[in-house]
Amino acid sequence: MTMAIVAFCLISSTVIYSYIYQKHVQEIYLSDFKDAIKSIEKRVIDDPLFVLENTDKFTSYDSHLFFYLEYDDQKAVFYNDFYNELPKNYLTQLLNRKDVKEIIHSGKDSVLLEEESDKESKNGSFILKINFFEHDGKRGVLYSYGDLSFLTKIDKKMTEWTAFIFVMLLMLSVLFYQFLKYRIGTPLAKMRDIAFEYAKNDFSHQVPVNSKDELSQLALAMNKMGKSLEAIGMSTKQEKELLAHIVSSMTTGILYYNRDKTLLTSNPTGDEFLNRWRLNGQYHESEILPYVLDGKIDEVIEKRNGLSFELEIDDAYFTLNLVPLFSEAPCIVRGVLITIQNMTKERRLDTMRVDFINNVSHELRTPLVMIRGYSEAILDDVAETNEEKHEMAKIIWEESERMSRMVNEMLDLSRMEAGYIELTKTEVDLYEFFKDLLTRFSQLAESNHVRLELDIQDGMTSYWMDEDKMNQVLFNLINNAIRHTSLAEPIDGIRYVKLLIHLDEVMDELLIEIIDNGTGIPKQDLPFIFERFYKADKARVMNKQNQTGTGIGLSIVKNIVEEHDGYMEVQSEVNTKTRFIIHLPYLDEQDKHE
Repeated sequence: MTMAIVAFCLISSTVIYSYIYQKHVQEIYLSDFKDAIKSIEKRVIDDPLFVLENTDKFTSYDSHLFFYLEYDDQKAVFYNDFYNELPKNYLTQLLNRKDVKEIIHSGKDSVLLEEESDKESKNGSFILKINFFEHDGKRGVLYSYGDLSFLTKIDKKMTEWTAFIFVMLLMLSVLFYQFLKYRIGTPLAKMRDIAFEYAKNDFSHQVPVNSKDELSQLALAMNKMGKSLEAIGMSTKQEKELLAHIVSSMTTGILYYNRDKTLLTSNPTGDEFLNRWRLNGQYHESEILPYVLDGKIDEVIEKRNGLSFELEIDDAYFTLNLVPLFSEAPCIVRGVLITIQNMTKERRLDTMRVDFINNVSHELRTPLVMIRGYSEAILDDVAETNEEKHEMAKIIWEESERMSRMVNEMLDLSRMEAGYIELTKTEVDLYEFFKDLLTRFSQLAESNHVRLELDIQDGMTSYWMDEDKMNQVLFNLINNAIRHTSLAEPIDGIRYVKLLIHLDEVMDELLIEIIDNGTGIPKQDLPFIFERFYKADKARVMNKQNQTGTGIGLSIVKNIVEEHDGYMEVQSEVNTKTRFIIHLPYLDEQDKHE
């Protein structure tokens, strides 16, 4: 398009210049002719007889002029060689023209300009001036003729040269267009297409560099830019993916609202928080966001300062921090970032810690008071007989053992959580192991009217494990089962604690189940029973044989089982049945043994 406009401008300027030049030449010659004619007219009017007698003296005028004078019945033509080139009857034909006759008949001075060729004459372009005059009372006519045919030849030559120049310019324009297209247009088109590909994040194309001109340098710079954009895009993509993974895996909830309170970004924890809030009935799906957040976001946008507040939803505690995010102008808030911390576990741990301190204080105070009381009784000789002193000493020993057990449990749990637990695995005879274990509880079970049962699957003879640690696990679980079963009403007149040891061939696991029909565990407490310091029933009152512990026994159980590459499972129905299941890998241990 540009080249077409340039070519048009060049060609049109050439044509216009040619036309103006032709007109200018024509005007110059016409002006010269008219000046010459006026000079002759003046001489003729002043003395026509002199002119008639001396026609030979006027032959030096312009070669394209001749004059015809009629005066006092005399006629004369004075001219130069040009007149001889005209046809013999040219003057007669000229005077017999209709327009000339009309001028002669009118008797008025006139100028006739013929610009088109006469079909009947060889040279038809001319200027004819007819001047009527009177001298010494006699009338005369002077015909002044100027030949303009040479201007037609000049016009024809100019037209030919113009056409030649037109063709040359057209050819040069085409060649120049092809040159520009090859050297500039095609490379620029390729750069344009590649730039569009860059805009689509496709950096696989490169601009070819074939020379060392400015376009090649531009192409080289564009290729380098493409590589830089590709590297930046890849880096940005990786950073976005990393940020997305970090945000998605964060335990902190993320919500980002713009000024219109439209949720733009969130992570799974943040979505879970909103769903919990929605299920709690705090707001409906038709609403943009909870009314509490609505007001807080307005406050942050208005004051341009962050704020924090706590929120409780269904016994769950959350801390929300709202931070304004500013646009390029520091006074304009473009959105609000909300971070959500679930503080439920921390609150529960704080509560359990307080309960633990209170419980340990109570548990330690009771045996200390008894030890101190009975020691003073012995020292003050309150016990008179040896039997009484022996009974008091036994009580002091039992309370000391109780204190020692509580302290050891706390120390064991601390070591396990710090990763200092070490297992000494040996091949343990399962039948002898569980038989000895139940023997230790036979007296306690009998005194509480609880029946102990043992069922070991045929073929299950031994297992590789740390005998002392697993003894601690099962001692804790059986002790808890007997205590809680003793507090429950007998089902069909029977209280029982059953140990079931069998192989799960599908999962390749050794299952140790401790089943009882005691008081059970409430459903809402099941997820937390393995947390340290947690006690499902803080108000439960035990007798001396079934005193409550510190709430860390099951935490120890869980840690020991996990060190054996196993896990714990609990199933319970209140006042019906409770089942603690220890899952231990079986085939892997047998492979180690082999």
